[in-house]
Amino acid sequence: MVNNLMFSVIIPLYNKSYSVGFCIDSVLSQDSDKYEVIIVNDGSTDGSLSVVYENYHDEIESGLIKVIDQFNQGVSVARNNGIRLASCDYVCFLDADDEWRSDYLSNIYRLIIDFPEADLYCLAHLVRKNFKSLIKPKHGLPENHYGYVDDFFKASSRGSVAKTSKVCVRKKAFLEVGGFPAGVVQSEDLYVWIMMAMNGRVACKMSYSMIANHVVDSSRSSRKNTIPYPLVFFSKNKKIERTASLNKYLFSIFRVHFLYSLFQLRFKEAVLRLVYFIRVFI
Repeated sequence: MVNNLMFSVIIPLYNKSYSVGFCIDSVLSQDSDKYEVIIVNDGSTDGSLSVVYENYHDEIESGLIKVIDQFNQGVSVARNNGIRLASCDYVCFLDADDEWRSDYLSNIYRLIIDFPEADLYCLAHLVRKNFKSLIKPKHGLPENHYGYVDDFFKASSRGSVAKTSKVCVRKKAFLEVGGFPAGVVQSEDLYVWIMMAMNGRVACKMSYSMIANHVVDSSRSSRKNTIPYPLVFFSKNKKIERTASLNKYLFSIFRVHFLYSLFQLRFKEAVLRLVYFIRVFI
């Protein structure tokens, strides 16, 4: 029943001992108590799991926080394993270096009540680089947007609409698209939002209720010489019908990652990304 709506919050954890505390605290400080927390430790080697057990013993004992400890299998598998344990029909994802403002879940709750036909719900976000001042990134929707998104791909090609730590998914619809692709470390989340938007509706409220903390650490080292997964997928599945707006969005994904490779002087990586982009359209 919608009136008894509750959320499973999945937090994948890999070597985030410096941030997992404020991440969890941001969930526990929600002005809604309609949630459970599932932390999936993906083979951390920096004491992240100890931080969780030492600081949240009571919440673990009460069952509010559940902990899965697995050997390192990547963020996609970590999130998928978390959702298998989820007991709620709606699932939110929160990366262990990001945080929510206290109104996050109440805003998502209201979106679901007002726009119940959606499978993917999104809020807006702010960015904090190296724990300094907050920055408002470019979003793909008007500041006053509240409701269904008419063309998710057109909006996403203009700016951010869906991002892992600011979305909520209907669990059933998420499982129907197969979850996050195992072993993929580059844009695995964008692939899922694309598939969910192709199969169902998206609703969004432009409430800046999530803070994405951009910190340089070792967890991103595995992304070197990788291809954004939407490009890989559509280069291999050319029979899937694509709209003009989806093609435009795929180009925007390619452009961002290609320019980043050039900026970082990773020319091999840039060429690989260009090759896969060409394969999507040939």
